[in-house]
Amino acid sequence: MIEDRKLEHIKICLDKDVDASHNYWDDVILKHVTIPKVDLEDIDLRVEFLGRELQAPIIIDAMTGGHPVAKKINENIARAAEELGIGMAVGSQRSAIENPNLEDTYAVIREYEVPLRMGNLGAPQFSLGYGEEEVQRAIEMVDAHALELHFNYLQESVQPEGDRVVGGLMDKLGQIAKKFTLVAKETGAGFDRSSAEKLKEMGFKAIDVSGVSGTSFSAVEFYRGGKMGKLFWNWGLPSPYSLITLRDLNIPLVGSGGIRNGLDVAKALALGANVAGIAKEILRFATKSHVAVVERMEEIIQELRVAMFLSGVSNVEEMRKVDHVIKGELRYWL
Repeated sequence: MIEDRKLEHIKICLDKDVDASHNYWDDVILKHVTIPKVDLEDIDLRVEFLGRELQAPIIIDAMTGGHPVAKKINENIARAAEELGIGMAVGSQRSAIENPNLEDTYAVIREYEVPLRMGNLGAPQFSLGYGEEEVQRAIEMVDAHALELHFNYLQESVQPEGDRVVGGLMDKLGQIAKKFTLVAKETGAGFDRSSAEKLKEMGFKAIDVSGVSGTSFSAVEFYRGGKMGKLFWNWGLPSPYSLITLRDLNIPLVGSGGIRNGLDVAKALALGANVAGIAKEILRFATKSHVAVVERMEEIIQELRVAMFLSGVSNVEEMRKVDHVIKGELRYWL
């Protein structure tokens, strides 16, 4: 059952080492500016993304739903996102599409004034019959301002019960992108230039790169019995690499995949992201309380503010133009 799988994913991410072997954000160094531009507390973190104003350039990215345990996690995140004025995306809503009794595990976020709410469906399902009806249901379920469509073909390939079909996918997505606000999202393997260009041409409004650096869903599936998961543990494109190769595509970008702190958020902005997406770093706090989420997110936001202060900028747009150095494995990629 999908419901059981959702709980398995949560437990594995909390209890097992499922991170990529290398975090490529460590290969990005921001250049220090000796004399800051403005007072630390005058740094302006506000940003507009998908027509919504956020108080900081951060989205608590898609994690879960579809299980009673996930309902409380989503509620804690939503309550914190409302308080902090940041965005939130729920995990894949497929389980609730197929079993309406699980809708409340996602719909709970409607009880909070989250400034940017994003729903979530898997792209593979659109090769298996999903269409406008399912998109509309997912959006209405969480009163979403946009819908993420996640491309998780690495996970599906190594998952024992995975969906490995792509026939008719692009035609179907092209039709849907004309009618809805869609965000294309990877799930840990990164976005290549060619795929991003196609989705932009179709009408997708943003791309969430989610590359190698953080959670490997191939690793997650390895712990669920997918034998190939170990072999493909580190498969994919590094998160920073995807940002660098897409930054001139003139489409809003979410820098995600391995973001651990405010310094990583600053690095993502410097490489071209409009906002950063954080997931696993928040999961363990979201299992405790909304207060725990708020406290950790406030730390991350203050870390971002300090990084911007020391980079000599006063706002997010300026941060996207700062000087930086690339070293190590990421340099090889470039």
